[in-house]
Amino acid sequence: MNFVFYDTETTGLDVTFDQILQFAAILTDADLNELDRFEGRCRIQPHIIPSVEALLATRVTPKMLTDPQLPSHYQLMHKIAEKLNSWSPATFLGYNTINFDEPLLRQAFYQTLHPPYLTNTNGNQRGDVFRFVQTIALLRPELINIPKNKLGKHTLRLDMLAPYNGFAHENAHEALSDVEATIYIANLIRERFPELWSTMMPLVAKSEIIHRTDNHKINCLIEFFGMMPSIRAIVRCGEPVVESSLITVFDLSYDPENYIHLSVDELVKVMNGPRKAIRTIYINRMPAILPFECVKHPKNRFNISLSEIKERAICVNKAKQFHEKVYYALKKRFPKKEPSKIVEERIYESFPNNNDQELMKRFHSAPTNQQYMIVNSFEDDRLKEIGQRLLFLENPTVLEADIRSKLEKWKNNRKNGREGVSSGRTLHEVFSGIDELLKKMPERKSEINEIKNWFKSELTD
Repeated sequence: MNFVFYDTETTGLDVTFDQILQFAAILTDADLNELDRFEGRCRIQPHIIPSVEALLATRVTPKMLTDPQLPSHYQLMHKIAEKLNSWSPATFLGYNTINFDEPLLRQAFYQTLHPPYLTNTNGNQRGDVFRFVQTIALLRPELINIPKNKLGKHTLRLDMLAPYNGFAHENAHEALSDVEATIYIANLIRERFPELWSTMMPLVAKSEIIHRTDNHKINCLIEFFGMMPSIRAIVRCGEPVVESSLITVFDLSYDPENYIHLSVDELVKVMNGPRKAIRTIYINRMPAILPFECVKHPKNRFNISLSEIKERAICVNKAKQFHEKVYYALKKRFPKKEPSKIVEERIYESFPNNNDQELMKRFHSAPTNQQYMIVNSFEDDRLKEIGQRLLFLENPTVLEADIRSKLEKWKNNRKNGREGVSSGRTLHEVFSGIDELLKKMPERKSEINEIKNWFKSELTD
């Protein structure tokens, strides 16, 4: 299967309310040879308030944000959807994409009436090169050069890791350059630690994770919190909660005898505590679950003898009632949430029915007057709201006066935070923090002042 490596540059770090400003992707074959590439930028949407820090990091100026020569956000997302569909099926990879770019891309597709799950449906799968780097940094740190930041602490940031390992990365935080850097790092891992590449790549499939943990074998779970790594000997406990892609595993550094007799409510508390014997894993986020044999000198890693690890695993596997209680504790820990009143936060609420999915496809090729009819035909109220918003942003004259008035009010609320709207960043929030930023970054005074003046003009609109 081919790979699609991609990256985004955005207005900030909020995957629900920020937007993509730049997108780049490179299609490769299974050996990472380039087959095709795509790159695009777009204008900022009028209701989105960017983070000053994000603009400084990506060196995007207010003039670039509002350049009339650039396509709109909707136009760019439509081009991206067309290109990625033409490359499918493939395995989608990036650097820390599962935690950031992936949910942001889903949200962007959702808000432009495209199927949001493009990267993991219709034969597509998704992974993350960052997972490989974290794992190699823990298991075989001698195989990759790990840089230190200004504070003298090790970092796995791509803009430092890639050049430290020989990649000319002068254009860090440019989407296409970051994609090229990611492919470079992926090639390093394949060449220097091919066993890790072949062992971890199957984890892009949820079924592989279920398979690895379903046979009562002991596995290893590698996790990072910041730059603090951990490696745990684990065994599955409980059954998967399919609708939320969750499984639970037992950390064998703990004695299972202290847990197998607990009630469901007691297990919920244990799963929420700081020292978690029972750990929750999202199987759709490529968790680093490796066969136990991958770890050399296990006693040095786990501070417990191999025989004790095996005995504890047998104890967990035999405790059938414990598995059942863990399953119900997991469902109790993650109950269904009350529906949000904000359409962006309703993305995971349900799938559109077949009729609405067909209407979504027709929307993009239909003339403007027919688009309005399609929007009014949606059965899903989320799609109707999103569709009206899209028409307001792209072709407001097709909307009735009362709808335009309502959406004008929505836009102003988003920008200024009036009338109880608490979604997204507001002008007042960013404007109030600019003077403090000037004190912290005096060397970028001219850039910050340019952004400040732009915000001033926005406040008076």
